[in-house]
Amino acid sequence: LLTSQGYDVVHNQLGRKLTEEEIKNDITDYDGILAGTETYSASVLTKATGLKVISRLGVGLDNIDLDFAEKKYIRIYKTQTTPAPAVAELTLGLILGLLRKISEQNHQLKNGIWKKQMGSLLFGKTLGIIGLGSIGKNLVEITQGFRLQYLAHDIIQDKEFMEKYNVKYCKLDELLAGSDVVTIHLNLSEETNNIIDSGALKKMKQNAILINTSRGEIIVETALMEALDRELIAGAGLDVYREEPYN
Repeated sequence: LLTSQGYDVVHNQLGRKLTEEEIKNDITDYDGILAGTETYSASVLTKATGLKVISRLGVGLDNIDLDFAEKKYIRIYKTQTTPAPAVAELTLGLILGLLRKISEQNHQLKNGIWKKQMGSLLFGKTLGIIGLGSIGKNLVEITQGFRLQYLAHDIIQDKEFMEKYNVKYCKLDELLAGSDVVTIHLNLSEETNNIIDSGALKKMKQNAILINTSRGEIIVETALMEALDRELIAGAGLDVYREEPYN
């Protein structure tokens, strides 16, 4: 569509998220950007002398300095179709995969190791949801057949939803200590950056698992690695990392 209208389209050929310095080198040439999760800070947008629009492939805008963009008269758009069902289903897949040891046993079998292991039931467990927005609510809806107990931590409390699905809002510490599965569905901000650190992980049950399908920066990865190595928690399912591709 863009090419047919006479636009030159430049693709990111690196196969990874661009750094701020890499964006600064080229951004002066762009009229518009189809953005991923790379950072568009004030220092980056200062270089964007001709930029008119940033359109995010996704719904989160935490990687864009919105106030500075407004001052520069740069229009900001985001994907209008909510990805909530897709992310909720992915979260459920990661939960079941960890509890039933599906990926681990599949890997062992392909490496010639026949070692049957007992998994854990999700049925009847307590699910702690950090960030009960559209994705978290969708997760509650699609897991009704598992007869779970739900704990939620969110600055906004939806009382109608809480009463309909028997969700208990609580403080983060209470959620971490009381949940068998902890799943994160937060936007990235100064308040949520590194919110799951070593102290938070130590509050979790030893047989609990942690799921993150939101933003990699919310978890201190070195603390998570230590918690897994020391068996402070039973497992982690991650769809996002601080640096991607993850190494």
